[in-house]
Amino acid sequence: MKKLVITLIIILCSFSIKAQNPNLVGSWLITKVESANNTEHPFKIIEFAKGGKTLMKGKLVAIWRYNSKRNEIKMRSNVEVDFNGISKIVSSTNKELVLEKEGISTTYLKLNFNEIAKENAESKFIGTWTIVNDFEDTQLLKMELPDTFSFSTISSIGKLKSTINGTWMYNSKEKAITFIGESKLLRGKSFLKEQSENTFILNKSGKEITAKKEKIAAKDISSTSLERLTFNINNFPARSNESSPWSDFDSLLVKLEHVNYLKYKRSMLIPSTKSFKEDILLSKITINKERKSITLDNLIITEKDTLKDTESFKGGLLNMKNDFFPQEDLGPFRVIATETIKVFAGEFKCKVVEGFYGEAKLKYWMIIDKPGVYAKVIRENINIFDKLDYQILELIELK
Repeated sequence: MKKLVITLIIILCSFSIKAQNPNLVGSWLITKVESANNTEHPFKIIEFAKGGKTLMKGKLVAIWRYNSKRNEIKMRSNVEVDFNGISKIVSSTNKELVLEKEGISTTYLKLNFNEIAKENAESKFIGTWTIVNDFEDTQLLKMELPDTFSFSTISSIGKLKSTINGTWMYNSKEKAITFIGESKLLRGKSFLKEQSENTFILNKSGKEITAKKEKIAAKDISSTSLERLTFNINNFPARSNESSPWSDFDSLLVKLEHVNYLKYKRSMLIPSTKSFKEDILLSKITINKERKSITLDNLIITEKDTLKDTESFKGGLLNMKNDFFPQEDLGPFRVIATETIKVFAGEFKCKVVEGFYGEAKLKYWMIIDKPGVYAKVIRENINIFDKLDYQILELIELK
């Protein structure tokens, strides 16, 4: 079989600047390419624009002309010779186009982006989802309006391996969703098998794809509010006899050995407002018993991207005196209470600690039976512009 590019060329060849068939002009999704011995489903978008231009991914790839007498499309290209030639229009409607060239048949579906945006907005797919898989990698799917998605793969050691961007469209009549992009897992048409507020299951050619929504949307469990830290340095004695609840490093190693990931919602106050900007912090924990060390590989997951953050390490001489690891070491500090707190990840009994890191005020909810895991952290400071710098961390998940 000839290259897919050749097939695309053949299909494109049917359009004309002065086309008497107005159905040809527009954006089309190539859904099927058939030859005598093979069938492919490329799911790529091509545009037959007015003026005879043929575009793919916004780039000019060929010039097309429609011959109404012969019902053919002739195409010329200096970019790819395979685009050159004549394609016969087998069928053409305002929704579907079928072209044939040299024994290869290509089927196109016409795209209405306004209708796609409407269907997507009324669907329940908007948000960030974790794809359930049998691998050690974590796969995150972000679906946004009007029709864009990103698919990120994070390795078992917390490293961002890849991010793929693309287009998605939902068809409520067919209960089908189509992903257009380079993801082998998602690309193509899948049918909706099950859907709830926090889960959906797709059937793609007999294979199920299960996605679970990030718990950041669970507003009934916790909501972000401004809880100012009113203590000051004069509230603390010059010398404190108190110790951190997690001062035993060996206990920290043992407890964190059974925790693979920590996931937090981070809410950052927008200056001069009472509103918060939110993202997700994901930490992969690695324990080395022989070296007696702990490593946290940290990622920041925003609405638009997944970014590598700093690495946290404790072992040898590094951070050994920080009994508040992986958070900042406090000095001075005080343990003010034992409190049971409810966050996204559940209900935990914590030691509540207040203290300072430089000029910044911090309040920690340290889970008593899970050293190294914070249920909640508040950090407050006044920045160089004399504005309040305020953020809250809340535990979403540990596994």
